[in-house]
Amino acid sequence: MKQDIKQSDESSSENAAGDTKNKNIILILKWAISILVPVIILMIPETGTFTPTIKVFLAVTFWGVFCMATEIIPITFVAIMLPVFYILTNIATPAQAFGPWTTNVIWVVFGGIILAHVLMTSGLSTRIAYFTIIKSGGSFTGILIGIALAGVIINPFVPSLMAKVAMISPIAVAVCIALNLEKKTKAASAVMLAAFLGLISSRLGFLTGEAGIPMSMNLVADVTGYTVSWAEYAYHNLLLSLIFTMICITIVIVVLRPEKVIEGKEGIVEKYKELGPIKPAEKKVIGLLIMATVVLLTDSIHGISPAWIFMVIGLITFLPGINLMNDEQLGKLNFKILFLVAGCMAIGSVANISGTAKWMADILAPLMAGTSPLQTIIMSWLFGALSIFVLTPLPALGSLPGPLAEIALQLDMNPLPIVYAFIYGTDQYILPYIFPGLLFIYSFGYISMKSLMMVFIPRLIASGLFIILVAYPYWRLIGLL
Repeated sequence: MKQDIKQSDESSSENAAGDTKNKNIILILKWAISILVPVIILMIPETGTFTPTIKVFLAVTFWGVFCMATEIIPITFVAIMLPVFYILTNIATPAQAFGPWTTNVIWVVFGGIILAHVLMTSGLSTRIAYFTIIKSGGSFTGILIGIALAGVIINPFVPSLMAKVAMISPIAVAVCIALNLEKKTKAASAVMLAAFLGLISSRLGFLTGEAGIPMSMNLVADVTGYTVSWAEYAYHNLLLSLIFTMICITIVIVVLRPEKVIEGKEGIVEKYKELGPIKPAEKKVIGLLIMATVVLLTDSIHGISPAWIFMVIGLITFLPGINLMNDEQLGKLNFKILFLVAGCMAIGSVANISGTAKWMADILAPLMAGTSPLQTIIMSWLFGALSIFVLTPLPALGSLPGPLAEIALQLDMNPLPIVYAFIYGTDQYILPYIFPGLLFIYSFGYISMKSLMMVFIPRLIASGLFIILVAYPYWRLIGLL
């Protein structure tokens, strides 16, 4: 018996040693790739358009993206070092590389972190989560649909996508807590991704769905002289976005079915009753939410950015009589996400400065020449899907639609469906670094990288097929092609 135990221990030790050796080999391989590929990029011969600046930008950016994807260095520190390397390699000034800190996005995230914190600590997010589960029927599928539907409803009224993600994230977390879902399980990942996809997919149907869409349309207007109205954009894209949202939620439901049966509606009803009457802290948060929503909905009147709205709401939480936040609570906030968002945004801003964005558009132009309208639409979607790995979505939307519109006019085509296809192409999120909103919801720790890949890789394929089989025929039907 003792001999068997001894042999078992030796076998376990050998397995552990083998696992450690394999992990070390994989780690060395990752480090080798992170160094060798940038060196190879730097060795590529220069041309008239492929300048030294573009070459250095691509090398530095590959290093950062690869290190984030493999996590061989903490993601937050990689994001901090990216702008530093852009400065050290002389492809950007400190003001340019750290420019994202002066944009509204960072401060929407900061204010959103505070609002998310008080939503959770007050207990209001838990109450909302229980209520949502009960009204959605208590089933796994019902919960996901209910959370996604909430995102669809608020999309046209709140132009800032980051603001919407900041508002819905703590509710999704509360749903996970209410259902006793462990972090990074399939079920927890499904809840968080359904909340994210309900916003991100349906926002494609609204001109005010996020900042990048009006930016794109303004660039098209600069080229064509024609401005697309809110209603016209909705006519072109709203039905498509709702269909695509349903496809996305179906993917989540199918590929992330939970490993165990989720607690039924009856148990949640009991937990909801245990919360008792709404507490004073919850009433205060409700008041702040109403205030924030009213001001956000009327931004076209007063012109105040959602960033400053969220920061002022954050300040109010510290005021006497409110007392939802204090110095101790402030210290518990996840400030790392701010550095992560700023570093990732630097990729896009420096891509424009270095000329990489224009270089990418110039490569696309001859590929589109002589193609059919369907082929042109497919090429535009593919260009969008590829561009985000270098520029990330918002910088891509803020720089490339103009050149695309010019290409469309040269091909004697309506620029709108080409730009719309490009927007759908940029709507891919295989890695969290690509979009600050996904980074924000990912930072709560409930989504596993494996689950994220399981959803977004099929979604990428579905998006391409959707453009070919649904969007292209629809745009032809309404006379855009």
